[in-house]
Order: sequence, then structure tokens, then C-alpha cells
Amino acid sequence: MLAASAISGGFSTSLPMESLINDFVEKAGGTKPALFYGAIGGATAFASLSALYKVAFKPTKRKTFKDYQPVTEEHYDVAIVGAGPSGSALAWYLKKENPNLKVLLLEKKQFPREKYCGDACATIAQKHLRRMGVLQELEEKKEGHYAQNGGFVSPCGNFFIGNSAKELNLGTTATVISVKRKVLDEKISRAAKNQGALLTENTTVDRAEFNKDKGIWKVECTYGAEDQQDKKKVTYFARCFICADGAPSRMARQLNLIKSEPQGTCSRQYISHNKLFQYDGVVFYPRKLLPGYCAIIREAGDGELNFCTYIIPGGPTTNDELPKIHDWIMKEYPQVAKSLGPNPEAERMKSASLRLGGLSKGETSYADHLLVIGDAAGFIDPLTGEGIQYALESGEIAAKVLLEGFKRQDLSAQFLKKYQNLWYSEWGLEFYWSMKMSLLLYRFPIMLDAAAKLIEKKGSRFLAEWAEVMTGTKSKTWFLRPDVWPLIMLEVVAQVFRNLGVLKN
Repeated sequence: MLAASAISGGFSTSLPMESLINDFVEKAGGTKPALFYGAIGGATAFASLSALYKVAFKPTKRKTFKDYQPVTEEHYDVAIVGAGPSGSALAWYLKKENPNLKVLLLEKKQFPREKYCGDACATIAQKHLRRMGVLQELEEKKEGHYAQNGGFVSPCGNFFIGNSAKELNLGTTATVISVKRKVLDEKISRAAKNQGALLTENTTVDRAEFNKDKGIWKVECTYGAEDQQDKKKVTYFARCFICADGAPSRMARQLNLIKSEPQGTCSRQYISHNKLFQYDGVVFYPRKLLPGYCAIIREAGDGELNFCTYIIPGGPTTNDELPKIHDWIMKEYPQVAKSLGPNPEAERMKSASLRLGGLSKGETSYADHLLVIGDAAGFIDPLTGEGIQYALESGEIAAKVLLEGFKRQDLSAQFLKKYQNLWYSEWGLEFYWSMKMSLLLYRFPIMLDAAAKLIEKKGSRFLAEWAEVMTGTKSKTWFLRPDVWPLIMLEVVAQVFRNLGVLKN
């Protein structure tokens, strides 16, 4: 029947195939040439292959809410594991745009709780914090410090310090504000709660299972503080489940969306009552730490600093060497040791893992009624270690997609793929080039030496643009501009002659 239909060109007939053939042959002269049989066979084969293709590649029917069995359990619309910046931002945006949605925010710890990183919130992060009212509160209570002046020190010791905020006409603000994560994360989560999300602290998610018949998640939890003896089991149900549980991403790995281990690591050590460091923020590039870096960032308060070290994959230093390299830089690396002094009043070093550059091969950030956001999906720039802004951005993008999904009553994987497409279009290629650039700098550190000299010649305005690129406000294609890349290469040549003693610094 498939072959007959294909030959007939779509017209309807009740004649058997042999009768059609004989009739055609009779009109053609009474013979059945080989060419004719070849045409019949080719048409039959084509029609058969076409039918098989349609069966094999027929798209799976999307299940909308009306296709599922009735949900008898009391449930939330969205359950979010992790009340850090990404999870709390998602909750805030969902409730702001649709107050009728029931949003559950599950946090393992009790706020205020620690998170170890550099504490730097760049321009894009500030945009979200201002929308939530968090930035205004930080400014009012003086719990954040805007980095008005700073710069970087290259592997050979070339450096430039300038005032990028002045060059960009930012007034009393800046491209970066440092806020202790113990303060920041609590304020973002409280903003989500004030917007109407249900925030449940001291709640560890043990297991999550999707009921394909009802289109609903069963989320099994343990409620109680870490040192509490009488913990209790609690079960929630939700139409959509969100993994926002940080770089280790225990839930996303348990559900087999994320399969790799975190690749990098970072340290944090607060220094009190420091009077030696005169700037708001300086990044250092010790040769043995490349493609990673370390930084000193001024916090709010009198003389308090954050000394942090980032190990990024690709260089000679491995993650398990973090305590050793952190201590060596602090005590023996000249530029840092001079800034911190011989006996700094320092807390114990603390560390955290980093999942860098987005998804690895075989991983995905979506499935039926499921998304992975923030650090759990690797939204940390491999070149800079910046992650807070991408966490907040991913929360907003996920909210837009989910709001549309609930409107359509469609949270299928086919629809939620839109989330991955959106975040990838925003920063996926940026992460790719960041990884390439970080490895390039490791192999050719002279490029950082040359860049420092170029910034010294071009001044604070050029430094301000450099800072915008490194904080994600501008694309890294900025380095390919004709007024940037050729000048860096000229400085590379000049640096070679300086190293040979032909030119003076």
C-alpha cells in the first residue's frame, strides 16, 4: 500500500497493484522493460525507507498537565534545593511575576551560614541585587565595599593600579562590590521569602523521584540542624524540581544529569586590622599558580581583607595542593607577603570546590520537570572564577522559562530544553573562550606581563575596560579588537627584549 500510494502520486484508487501495472504497460506498448521494473523497485524502496524514518524519528509526544493522572497529594509548583544566589533568585523571580505559584525553597543549613569565595559581586550581579532591594540594604547598612581602585600584578611583577570607577563615572559605586557571602546569601534568601516563597532551613534533601504517571516529584527530606538529635523525616511533592545545590551538586549527580566531579578549588582567609594594603582589590598571577590566580579584596569594615586563591585546571598545581600554595603565596610571594605583613591577624584558611565552564560531555541542565542552575551546572567563568552573577542570571532565565511552561502547562524535557539554549546563548561561548584563554596564559605568561605594561601606558580608562571584560560586562571578543590585540602583541615583543636586558622597564 505504501508503494502504491507513492506511485499514484496521492490519488485514490481501488484497483490492485498488478492491474495498475498491466494497464500502464498496455498503454506503453505491451512490454515491461527493465527500466520500468527498476523504477517500481526504486519507488517502493524510497517509500519504505521514508516510512521507517518517520517511525524511527517521530518526535515523542509532549505530556502536558492534562495528560497526567490527577494529583491527589498536596503539592508545590516548584521545589528548589539550595537557597544560595541561584535558588533564591529563581524563587524571587517566580513569585514576583506570578504570586499564585507555590514555591518551596529548601536550605540544608541555617542562615546566616558560610560560603567560601572571593565575595566579589560584579556589575551584572549588582543589577539583580538592586531589583531585589538587597543592594540598597547593603549600602544603607554599610555591609558592602565598592572597589574604587585596584589592578593586577603580572607573573614577572609588572603591575598597574588605577581607579576604574572614576573612569566609568560610577560615582561612589564601582564595577565590583565585596560582600561577605555569610551576609549576602541570607539577604537574597530573605528577599525570596518576603516575596512569598516558603523558605525551609535545616532541611537536607535525601532523595527525589519523579512519578511519570502523575508528572510530579516526590522529595524526601530530613529536617533538623546538624547537631540536633531528634531529626525528623519530611516529604514534599512538587510539579517541578530544581537542583541549585552548589558545585558538588549531589542531587543533580544522583539524578544522573551531572556526572563529573568539580574541577577546581578556591580558598578564603579573612585578614583583620590590616594597615599595609592600600587598595580595594588587586589580582596577582604567581607563575606556579597559573592558569589560576590569587587576590586581595577589601571588605566592609576597618582594615578587613579577603585573601583568596583559585586553582583552575590546566596548570601544575593540583586541587589537593591548595593549602600548601595558599600558605606559600601568603608568606613568601613578595607582592602578597608585603601587602599582608609578616604576622597577619588571620582566620583559618577555608576552601570550596569549583565546577567550571558549564556542562561537561554527556551532561545536561534539564529533564522532564527538572532544571539544574547556578554552580550545580558549572556556571563559573574558567578564566576569572566569577560565579555569583551567573548564578543570579541563571535564576532569572530559569524563572522566565518556567513561567512560560506553567502558562502552557508543559514542563516536558522538550520544552525545558529552551532553558539550556538560553543560558548557552548568553555565556556558553564565553566560557569556552575563557577556558582557551586561561590555558593560553598558562603556556605564555608573558602575555600577562605585556598586558600590564600596555595598561600602564594606556591608563585607567583602558584598565576600566579590561575590568568590564573580566567581570563579564563586556564580551571577551574585546581582546580581538584592532586597538587591543595588536598592541598586546607589540608589548609581548617589547617584554622579550626587556627580559633579555635590551630594553629597560
